[in-house]
Amino acid sequence: MTGSPDLLPHHHITPVQLDVLASGGHEDGAFAVLRDVERSRWRLALGILVRHMRNHLVPTGPLVPVAEAWRLLVEAQRVRPEEVTALLGRPQVGVWSAHLLRRLRGKADDAAPLWFHVGQLHALAAASGIVAGLRFRMPIPLWDGLGVLPGLGSVELPDHTGWTHATVVSEGAAFTIDGESADTAFRPVRNFVVPAGERPPVLTLDDTSCYRGSEIPEPPEPLSESEEENWRAALAGAWAVLDRDHPDRARELAAGLVAITPRVGTPRFRPHSASVGDGFGAAIISAPHDPVQLAVTMVHEFQHSKLTAIGHLVPLTEDDPVLDCYAPWRDDPRGTSGLFQGVYAFTAVAEFWAVQWQRLSGAERDLARFEFALVRRQVVTALDVLKGRSALTPTGRRFATRIGERLAALDSVDVPEAVRSVAESAADDHWIGWRVSNLRADPARVRTEAARWLSGRPPGPIAPPAAVVPNEKPRRLDVKAVLNRALLCGRDDFEAAHALLGREDHVVADAGEGDFALVGGDVREALARYAEELSEVTDRPGAWSGYALALRAVRPGRAATTLLHRPELVRAVHDEVATATGEAPDVENLAGWLGARWSDDRP
Repeated sequence: MTGSPDLLPHHHITPVQLDVLASGGHEDGAFAVLRDVERSRWRLALGILVRHMRNHLVPTGPLVPVAEAWRLLVEAQRVRPEEVTALLGRPQVGVWSAHLLRRLRGKADDAAPLWFHVGQLHALAAASGIVAGLRFRMPIPLWDGLGVLPGLGSVELPDHTGWTHATVVSEGAAFTIDGESADTAFRPVRNFVVPAGERPPVLTLDDTSCYRGSEIPEPPEPLSESEEENWRAALAGAWAVLDRDHPDRARELAAGLVAITPRVGTPRFRPHSASVGDGFGAAIISAPHDPVQLAVTMVHEFQHSKLTAIGHLVPLTEDDPVLDCYAPWRDDPRGTSGLFQGVYAFTAVAEFWAVQWQRLSGAERDLARFEFALVRRQVVTALDVLKGRSALTPTGRRFATRIGERLAALDSVDVPEAVRSVAESAADDHWIGWRVSNLRADPARVRTEAARWLSGRPPGPIAPPAAVVPNEKPRRLDVKAVLNRALLCGRDDFEAAHALLGREDHVVADAGEGDFALVGGDVREALARYAEELSEVTDRPGAWSGYALALRAVRPGRAATTLLHRPELVRAVHDEVATATGEAPDVENLAGWLGARWSDDRP
């Protein structure tokens, strides 16, 4: 087990298998390829790490030399090859090995001493030795008294603080940690066998590993007994939904999803989830509010794992570091690769809701229809952007075409006009807000237009397209979508959200009074509220997008059209005039003036 390329298998995925994956289908052979290629990458990284640490003076701090840990790991692999191979295939091993390689190459930094990261090899060796029933003595690293034996559980020694270590001593049938028995110093990993389906998965709730999230090292956040029980109930419910209504998704999750990093709960309509690029089969998910939300989140995040693994076999995009793509589910611009990830994941989400709303009734049915209509519109928009990117490889273009076929199949799904209209408005709102937040009109042109406005002259010729300049501190652009979700659940939910206005840590973060009026149906009141907010310079994009939508409803015309299609220019000239004079111009008058030389249909 050296991890050398000549000892690892060669992986290949066929065009047919790629088409199946792009088309959203499940094919056991394709999934086996994806899983195996990721495990080979981790083994290769492990081999590179060990050779580097043997050939260079890499600090091991209070731990034994790397060679000793490696010998124990090799012996455990010889005795119990399948079990140790499974440990080496844990997502946290992939995240750890990739991070340590970056540390050793000077491409990453963090608060932990280097020997702590090196020592995870010792912890992996100790876990493997325990699984193999070997007799050994091996020190492992601790962070404030907690260490992790990958795949087995966590070591807890409260009297240790900072970056320290403990010694695992195995007698074959039992082991101790610094003289403490496993009964008192060791907590087994939180594995959960989902009791449903033909091939029920075994999921790990990873609440302790330092390599379970996007920040490394990440402090442990052990679940309480009640939190664990809530997660188990939610997982059982989510799997029942998947097994009954989405059998292909259940099969792929059973084949590939391995670990969930549980996060604290968030407001219902702003759940948090993420995937881990180097940890195939892992997902970060906030405490779910209901089984359906958890089910669709697992589906969503696993698509990212799939597409990342596909990209390791067959590149779908060329290197394209420029962040200038509009992604309708993000507050910030994305690159081609990131946009591809979103298109693939949210297509699966759209398909989920296309089926799921038929299982629901009442307000929950309308909410599911809204989710479907919104995400369908978002993915269609994003796919159009993706197809225009020159960074797509030929395989990437074929893959994107197959995704387009999936979206075309969703055109026949009927959504009531009232719900569809709300979803379309929420999508427009996000697009306008994104432009205000991330597009920058030419500064010289802005100054010229401001001077023309102040001197009473007509505007200049049509302004050139604005440049994408990612907002370093973007505001939330999903405000009205969130409020529409609350309203669809019931007026009481909507009013409860209104009562929280001003709390930045809650569901209404970045909302304003105009947003509640607009979503609540009082369009004229919304227009007045937005006009009041824009009578001063504001950095809230939702005020600009809301004003544009309200004006379109109340007084459609040139001003509304300009605000809908060139909001970043109107905002820039507005702020320039306000700064120069100390008084902000009337937005409707300014927008109508700027659009005077443009078509009333589209600037």
